[in-house]
Amino acid sequence: MTAIVQRQKQRLLVALCCGIASALMLPAGLVIGYNSVLNSNSGTNVNDIKTLKIPDTPVALLATVNDSKEITTVSVIALAGGSFGGTIISIPAKTQAEVAQGEAPRRISDSYIDGDPSAFVADVEGLLNVTVSAVGILNRDDLLKLLGPVGPVEILLDSDVRNTGADGATTLVAKTGKATIDTFSLAGILLAREIDQSESARFNHHKSAWTAIANTIGLGLRLQNLQTDPLETPLDFASFMQRLFNGPIQIWQFAATAVPSGVDNPNSLDMFSLDPSEVTMIMASVAPTSVTGSGVAGALAVQVDSPFNDPAVSREIVRRLVAIGFDVALVREVPGPPQEVTEIRYVDSNVLANIGLQDFIGDFETAQTRERAQGIELQIILGKSFVAFSKDNPDLPATTVVPSDE
Repeated sequence: MTAIVQRQKQRLLVALCCGIASALMLPAGLVIGYNSVLNSNSGTNVNDIKTLKIPDTPVALLATVNDSKEITTVSVIALAGGSFGGTIISIPAKTQAEVAQGEAPRRISDSYIDGDPSAFVADVEGLLNVTVSAVGILNRDDLLKLLGPVGPVEILLDSDVRNTGADGATTLVAKTGKATIDTFSLAGILLAREIDQSESARFNHHKSAWTAIANTIGLGLRLQNLQTDPLETPLDFASFMQRLFNGPIQIWQFAATAVPSGVDNPNSLDMFSLDPSEVTMIMASVAPTSVTGSGVAGALAVQVDSPFNDPAVSREIVRRLVAIGFDVALVREVPGPPQEVTEIRYVDSNVLANIGLQDFIGDFETAQTRERAQGIELQIILGKSFVAFSKDNPDLPATTVVPSDE
């Protein structure tokens, strides 16, 4: 077997492994949300209605910058509610930012100018509809300090990692395949940028790096002299990362689609868009207390419970609820098996008036409840009826006006 064929076979194996993992693994909030997101022992009673408290799930923004002050990776970190660990969500540095009417299209990394992160942070918050509690813009020295306690990691890469230095020379940072690498090489992967290389060629490297870190950390590093309380929001980025590294970490990478040349990309930039339904699903799962919502006055806040353990089903219900005009505030995976018909629970029956749910989600039953999560007005427990309806009716009602998923 030639070296080229061997590399192609190895690259295919890596791609298949990554694809299968992405298809089957859900982030921490979706997996453990039933047990930890709502604490039935913590809440308040007002007029015989029990309000369940959602433990704080703060969000931090971590970006890496190379010697040329260019952002090379962007990650959002959501801490697990009331415990150590959390979820690292990888975002392309060249993701298309949400811009106001009349503003020129830009990428989120373009907003990082002269070392000032404020506009960059605002772009990420607007893109994900979350509030960021801590920010870390890390250079090589910062990364080495952050990753030092993790130590060597075993990493699996689907392609070679190369970096173009300030002198224009391109060097090999890491090779395709599985290898054990030290902290310096790990930081090098996160900082690497090969000139004229599309973001799409680099994106999987970032997920591989964070996956290697999460696998090495396992159930937590058990850091000594820990200065953070899992029940309190960390006051700075260092404390934030200490709490993350002291528990199990899940990894998620948003799907990204290249933005073609045209109105949204007049300068033919290397730019990518995210799937808004996936973004809402994930952030409402792992960081519900940091989600800011749509900002539309009168929008109902909805909780989705899915017993299917299938992100495609969760994404589809989110897509349909957002199209109606709901704010999806909390998404959980709950124990099965699923019931036959979707159930909608409410405290105030007035919220069910004239919302046209059946056209979007199919048949459902309603039930009044005396218990709800804080800020939630409707709880939707998905049944088999929704899965069948969404397959038979893949398109939204013709009168619906929704943001493009492109």
